[in-house]
Amino acid sequence: MASAREWLPRESLVWIFAAQFVALLPQFTQLPLWIPFAWAFAVYWRLEVFRGRRDLPGRPLKLLITLLAIAGLALSYQHWFALEPMVALLALSFTLKNLELVNRRDAFVSLLLAYFVAATLFVREQTIPFAVYGLLCVVVITAALAAQLGRSSAHPRRALGLSTCLLVQATPLMLLLFVAMPRLGPLWSVPQDTSTGRTGVSDSMAPGDFTRLSRSGKPVLRIAFDGPIPPPEQRYWRGLVYSEFDGRTWRQGFAVDPRNGGRVYWKSGERPLPQVGPRYRYQVIQEASRAPWLFALARPASDSAGVGTTADDRLVKRTPVFNRFAYEVRSWPRGSGGATVPLSSAERRRNLQLPPSGNARTREWMERLRRQGLDASAISAQLLARYNREFTYTLSPPALGTDSVDAFLFDSRQGFCEHFAGSYVFAMRAAGVPARVVAGYQGGEWVSGEEYLLVREYDAHAWAEVWHHGRGWQRVDPTAAVSPERVRDGLESAAGAEFMQDALLPWHRVDILVKLRLQWDRINYRWYQTVVSFDRDRQRDYLLRLLGEISPLRMALLLAVPMAVVLLGLLLWIWRGGQGRKLSPAERLYDKFCRRMARAGLVRSTGETPRDYAQRIIEARPQLAALARRVTDAFERAAYGEDQTAQRALRKLLRWRLVLPGSIQDARHGQAPTEH
Repeated sequence: MASAREWLPRESLVWIFAAQFVALLPQFTQLPLWIPFAWAFAVYWRLEVFRGRRDLPGRPLKLLITLLAIAGLALSYQHWFALEPMVALLALSFTLKNLELVNRRDAFVSLLLAYFVAATLFVREQTIPFAVYGLLCVVVITAALAAQLGRSSAHPRRALGLSTCLLVQATPLMLLLFVAMPRLGPLWSVPQDTSTGRTGVSDSMAPGDFTRLSRSGKPVLRIAFDGPIPPPEQRYWRGLVYSEFDGRTWRQGFAVDPRNGGRVYWKSGERPLPQVGPRYRYQVIQEASRAPWLFALARPASDSAGVGTTADDRLVKRTPVFNRFAYEVRSWPRGSGGATVPLSSAERRRNLQLPPSGNARTREWMERLRRQGLDASAISAQLLARYNREFTYTLSPPALGTDSVDAFLFDSRQGFCEHFAGSYVFAMRAAGVPARVVAGYQGGEWVSGEEYLLVREYDAHAWAEVWHHGRGWQRVDPTAAVSPERVRDGLESAAGAEFMQDALLPWHRVDILVKLRLQWDRINYRWYQTVVSFDRDRQRDYLLRLLGEISPLRMALLLAVPMAVVLLGLLLWIWRGGQGRKLSPAERLYDKFCRRMARAGLVRSTGETPRDYAQRIIEARPQLAALARRVTDAFERAAYGEDQTAQRALRKLLRWRLVLPGSIQDARHGQAPTEH
């Protein structure tokens, strides 16, 4: 146990707790609720120890607390080896350190842990607000470290000033290392806990799912084109294919979802591509979805690392998209890619699957059309014509019963995109035509200035694909038959007053808010392009443009020249600072006295205190004793006590040289200077 003299003072504890709070604050919304309460209790206990009301916990109590913490983590998380429990374990260790926070060494360990806790913020988000908050964390934690140097350094202005100064001095080196240091991937990978909720399009579709997405304006995709841009009616960003239907919910199904045996072509060249060049080339920046599926136009191909193409013309990622992810895509729209691969018997069965019973009225209707000898195109035309004549597009459709397709087609006749796509595919399958539901996003808002297409959650859409012999899979959007403006102009135009009616702030109705929102998205887009996505390829391209070629000599010059400039600037700053600080009026008057004594042969030594100097004057020249005592007393009261009367008295004492030029000689003969 440390002695009382070694215990941390109050100022050190306050700074440590402030740094812990700043580092943990963003984690409070992600961690189990009991961990923030545990931190607050540990802080309370340590403050009680400081007040002398409690003792630090002994070894048995620490062991019990540790076991309770491990049990709490085990009950809170399903999987141990995942990101969330690892962060929680770090935060909990950080919290329990307060129960043995005794001396300065413990304080340094706690504050070094605070840097690691603050760094975990960027595992989930790399946005500008998180970057600014991370910078604030570094400033506060560094100030807390500075505050451990002594009582005078714990003053907020001094600690924060030193922290900010250190950060500013380190910025040039940070920028240099950001540009020049090799971009290495992680040495290991910790999977994230996928049990938490996802955003965006899900791996299943039931009535009402896409209606809920229509209430959110969160960005999902940002797409920049290298060449021609598809017209609005061709902007179908497909991400999932639903092939199984249980009477109410559509799912990907076995052999479609890559996680359940679906075929994925991971290497370039595994799947033959059309001989002609792709019609569209573009880069997609996708927001975190916590799912492996990506979004692209029909017939995509990508050479980005970790991205593969499925047999049903989709893009997937090897691991879920936990953070913003950028990938390059080439797309060949259907009808421009040459011969069509025949539909296999297994795929035909999968895309004709229906539950053994249910929705009898729809089955009977389709059976009548089949008996009339209508082909797939004619049956599809009748369905679309009925949608156009009798149905209403709405964001607030009525609830459907057990036989949801029958209830929609024959009773309510009001729905959103999932109602139209699901009922269309069910009907086509009942007519013996292979069909499937495709989910993703449709449309997007063009952002001028940065020249990219912004797709939001409310652009989520479901449509259908039907198999035609000789032509392959063809897109059919039943929603377009009811509300063509949804495809042409977007959801806001199609939904009218229903669009975002539950929003707390009607930003879409205020022009200035719309412009500010787009400007903020432009800034985020540029931030991601410049900072977050500065990977190995971008770094190489930038260095080639900067240096002409990447060689050891040029890289050494790139590192050495800026560092030499910075060091030269620091030396110049230190030299200028060493020229002497600005003296106060009292110090200038006392310096004048010292110069006069030096001319009399009594030079003040470096570092000699005024009292010691006065004593040496008295011993060497007793006749100057009165003068030395009175000047020294006046100077100390003026300089340290900020006594203006003493400063005036000091000025009067030093006038004797001007009034009595020979006073030094007079003083040598025992005559004291006269005050005037």
